[in-house]
Amino acid sequence: MKVTLACRSILLEKSLRKFLRNYLSHDSEADIVITDYLKQGEKPILRIGTDVEADLKKPFSHSQLMIRLEEKLERHAQKEKIHNFCKTDESENSLEEKIEILTRNFATELIQTIKEHYKNER
Repeated sequence: MKVTLACRSILLEKSLRKFLRNYLSHDSEADIVITDYLKQGEKPILRIGTDVEADLKKPFSHSQLMIRLEEKLERHAQKEKIHNFCKTDESENSLEEKIEILTRNFATELIQTIKEHYKNER
């Protein structure tokens, strides 16, 4: 697990750096972002705060933090699997549609060739 921090609170960031010293990495390499404010991004975000919508409420322990991180990453992995499955399903539909179009075109050309053959025999 690779984590990056984006905190406005200096105290929170220092605490997180101590808790997560073995997991910290650069933004580009991180699996998850920990923040103390509402933030949008491509990577999953674990938000720490005192409000109802926070993923982890203050105060928290090291074990609570690690459990929440693992849960968040698991949920994100499951969402990715579902998303990838849906993409696969869409591409299969696309393949089916392509096959149907080719089959219709082939049938039309075959009928036309047969008609021309019998027309030329008369």
